Amino acid sequence: MPPLTRALLWASASFAVAFAWIADVIPAAAGNALVVALPIAMLASTPRAACRKG
Repeated sequence: MPPLTRALLWASASFAVAFAWIADVIPAAAGNALVVALPIAMLASTPRAACRKG
């Protein structure tokens, strides 16, 4: 998967969580945990070779 596509997928997931948290669709504790966990999951799932390209 190209890096731009991967970044857009993770960004859309982060925005969806943020908007759901603001709209009180998800509880504050769950929203806070997801805001912290999503970037960690993004970094953990990024292949190391993608980080070395430049």
